[in-house]
Amino acid sequence: MNKLPKKKMKFMDRRLAKGLGEAVAKRTILRTDTKGNLETWAQVAERVAKGNTSLINKDKSHKKEEYDLLKKHVSNASLLMSGRHLQHGDETQSERNMEVFTNCSTASSSFLLFYLLLNGSGVGRSYDDDLMIVDWDQMPIVRCVLDEKHPDFIWGEDESVRDAKHKYDKAFWFDVPDTREGWAQAVEKIETMAFEKKYKDNLLIIDFSKVRPKGSKIRGMQNRPASGPRPLMKAIQKVATVKNSGMDSWRQTVFVDHYLSECVLVGGARRAARIAVKTWTDSGIFDFISIKKGGFLWSANNSVAVDEKFWKQKSKHSKKVLEAILKASYFDKTGEPGFVNQHKYVQNDDGFSGYADGKYADSDRYKPMPRTRKMLAQIAKKAGTKYYTQIPNPCGEITLNMLGGYCVIADVVPYHAPNVDVAEEAFRVATRALIRVNTMDSLYTREVKRTNRIGVGMTGIHEYAWNAFGMTFKDLVNERKSKEFWLTLSRFKRAVVDEAETYSKKLKVTVPHTNTTIKPAGTTSKLFGLSEGAHLPAMREYIRWVQFREDDPLVKKYRKMGYPVKELKSYPGTTVVGFPTQPEICRLGMGDDLITASEATPEEQYKWLMLLEKYWIQGVDEDGKLLQPDLGNQVSYTLKYEPDKVSFRKFKAMVKKYQPLIRTCSVMPKIDATAYEYQPEEAINVNEFMKVIREVSDEDGLLEDIDLESLKCESGACPI
Repeated sequence: MNKLPKKKMKFMDRRLAKGLGEAVAKRTILRTDTKGNLETWAQVAERVAKGNTSLINKDKSHKKEEYDLLKKHVSNASLLMSGRHLQHGDETQSERNMEVFTNCSTASSSFLLFYLLLNGSGVGRSYDDDLMIVDWDQMPIVRCVLDEKHPDFIWGEDESVRDAKHKYDKAFWFDVPDTREGWAQAVEKIETMAFEKKYKDNLLIIDFSKVRPKGSKIRGMQNRPASGPRPLMKAIQKVATVKNSGMDSWRQTVFVDHYLSECVLVGGARRAARIAVKTWTDSGIFDFISIKKGGFLWSANNSVAVDEKFWKQKSKHSKKVLEAILKASYFDKTGEPGFVNQHKYVQNDDGFSGYADGKYADSDRYKPMPRTRKMLAQIAKKAGTKYYTQIPNPCGEITLNMLGGYCVIADVVPYHAPNVDVAEEAFRVATRALIRVNTMDSLYTREVKRTNRIGVGMTGIHEYAWNAFGMTFKDLVNERKSKEFWLTLSRFKRAVVDEAETYSKKLKVTVPHTNTTIKPAGTTSKLFGLSEGAHLPAMREYIRWVQFREDDPLVKKYRKMGYPVKELKSYPGTTVVGFPTQPEICRLGMGDDLITASEATPEEQYKWLMLLEKYWIQGVDEDGKLLQPDLGNQVSYTLKYEPDKVSFRKFKAMVKKYQPLIRTCSVMPKIDATAYEYQPEEAINVNEFMKVIREVSDEDGLLEDIDLESLKCESGACPI
């Protein structure tokens, strides 16, 4: 491999990037000891390695070897387990449920979707007509009550248990346990009663008195403060408004899931992240396409599931659907709905038909009611008749069974490895670590055992290409010129395939149905200032807005230091702090060769995705032939265009030409004011960037990382 002396790399305990990197780490990853001291990155690596290798029960020598390797690569940041692992990983991992170590999932019912959101998972769901077997008009009449002695009880607003018992003679009662499982059971109770269609005129009282009050410490979330019972009480009261609303079942369910998602805190460690998918042949597809217009139902990204037949445009219906999608995406200025190319997703149905017994969602921690299994069985039978049974997770990088599945993912950073052999070792270590995670108990244990699906990804790709090969983005999309780079990625792909097969046989588990991916890598990349996943750097200088709970003590600290701070109206209880950010790639001496996302043409970006799918997602052998079978997931990628420069006619032609050629891609407008209040990145010019830096105090050596001399960028990459 051609190693250029662009930057000397050492194998070491890597330091977090000052400012933004540290802020992200403090918000979601770093733990505080009893004396108030924050962890170092080396300590994070140690506990994460302990946690993952605690899943090795018998072979002590193998456990020690894996611990040393995992600790080494995480310490060096040549391997970044996903943020979920970095947050929760410790010696107790073998005793916990797998959900808290998964990034995303799918669900086929509202109570399962809600349970997974509460576990911090992003959730995908298909809202196809044939899967909507619950008529929410049939739900019972619901009342939420709280003991008047509960600290969160508000007189004149809440109905007390005492009053309810005095008022209601005949009613079903459910006491909500003080657990995630208890919250989900409350929703399960409503959903199952609605499914059974026998309780429309009956009263269901849901008692929240056992739920811990707001501000109480949650031990399983590193003592973060609890929200108390009121968010779920309000959510269920909103769910009750769907009854007799006159909507179709799929539309009812969209609203139910949104209301439940709203109460999962956006600004804390848990957040609502969803994708809603509906197939293009459904009768309600046009309502689905327009359902978010005006800023409604913000908790999910909406996409239409399409196939090869759709893109060939042989019917009036398909043409009409495409036109509706394109107009909504372009003129509503949201980029939604997107497209899900189901026919390009890797689908392996071995063992799938057995789910008709309704026992595909069952764990030691959460067991649905026997009555609920009848509902789940009926959904499974409906899903079993569908030609395509896979949908993506919310970010689009993993293909999952629409009934239920998980993405267990990690990022390798070859840029941080001293050479190609150490980088390959990191890919192999990541593969084994993810397979071990799949041995944990989970709600979808049956699906996990059937597929053993993992997603080994990469981040800092553009830094690696320049540092190791001297190649820019323009070089990379020239397949012939950058062949060495692409063949190196395929070497890494083959290493993942080989390790997945070898290690699965060692553990006597299923060889993973899919193994490589590229996820957004937003959190993990920010820790070290890297370009995120497959994305080009968004800008040379920008304000990165990071979400915090409004009562997070870090908000007060950052405000005092002079960082810009603002409260969000659309996300109650959420505050965002703005960090002046310059990506690592701006400091590598690329000069005018540095390309940002807005400077790359849409055609170049689609070419980039196609090459990533060829060499990394599917992979090629040493002779350049595509690997068989295809064991790849997808690349999560957002392609942005400027609507002032791209007419609707050009936008339409671009999507029709390129979108059918790749597995998935979000196409979003790049505009200053979108339909949403919160935008993670805010472009600023050099003068504004410097103004923010000057207003921030130099506490903790912040400006040392900003490096004002580097910002002058005499090479021309980022001129001031």
